[in-house]
Amino acid sequence: MNTKNGKEEILNHTHMAFKEFLKPPNVMHDMDDEELLWTASMNPKVPKYPFDRVPKVAFMFLTRGHVLLAPLWEKFFKGHEGYYSIYVHSYPSYNGSHPESLVFHRRRIPSKITNI
Repeated sequence: MNTKNGKEEILNHTHMAFKEFLKPPNVMHDMDDEELLWTASMNPKVPKYPFDRVPKVAFMFLTRGHVLLAPLWEKFFKGHEGYYSIYVHSYPSYNGSHPESLVFHRRRIPSKITNI
């Protein structure tokens, strides 16, 4: 089966467990607009969930290269795992990465240059 980020795999399911429905297993940061819209439209609007939900805060770091003051941010996030999501949005030409131990590892969102 030819898939793009698991999209066909998710769309072709005829029966899906409730937890998989709420949190699809193949959601990626590089989804296109159509995939994002489909995923957002499938977000259930139920007043009560069958499990505890933890409120989270999203942090987006807009940077031209590496995240400045990364050690300070690591200390800020330490001990609060599960209560935040981190996204790093940098220039498309930036190819640097962060070591495995940092909270910024694999948090980079792919970028494209646009003309206004």
